[in-house]
Amino acid sequence: MGLRRHSSDCDANLAPVPAAVASTIYRDPDTGLTFAQNVGLYKSDGRGVTFRIAVPDAVDSYAPYDVVIQIVVPTEVGWAGFAWNGGMAKNPLLAVWRASNNQDVVVSSRWSNSHVSPTPYAGSQYTVFKTGTKYNSTHWQVTAKCTGCTSWTSDGGNRYLQPKAQNRVAFAYSPSKPSNPNSNTSNFPVHDVHAYWNHEFALASNANFATTVQKLQS
Repeated sequence: MGLRRHSSDCDANLAPVPAAVASTIYRDPDTGLTFAQNVGLYKSDGRGVTFRIAVPDAVDSYAPYDVVIQIVVPTEVGWAGFAWNGGMAKNPLLAVWRASNNQDVVVSSRWSNSHVSPTPYAGSQYTVFKTGTKYNSTHWQVTAKCTGCTSWTSDGGNRYLQPKAQNRVAFAYSPSKPSNPNSNTSNFPVHDVHAYWNHEFALASNANFATTVQKLQS
């Protein structure tokens, strides 16, 4: 799946924010959503991938809910990954990369039961928004709604991400592209770097989440 917005529409919002231990608030002028953001560093000089998450405010704990994820990626990155529960195994995974034209963005839902190459996963469905998905000469960005990222079944039990608390997440990075970058089921190389943090979902609450998302999907 791929959408593009021409580079003339891009601005400084694509630049990664400084690395921070705690999540910070980002109010996106393009989508109108409020995100909690963190940066996964892959170089000691501060280069990293920015991950932003937006959640609805009227949602109960221990219940599934949709989220919006926005990822800002330097063009030198081959693929970037995100683990919704802080590890590679037994939770929804997301991998993103650019297609062979270096303009379209490919979003791939994955799952792995152990530390082996993750396979396509139908339990999480991503809807890429045209607004908030763009590129320029240094970075590209994708914004997508996920259904099935905040709840799943593992080891016989139901797992949930709490909408008003910190949730442990992880990221992965590789400088190498997937073998077939135009396919969201492509194999991709093992990551070079990974890291973990506690993402503060409480900062990402959006009172008009459903209305805003509906507009972004139309």
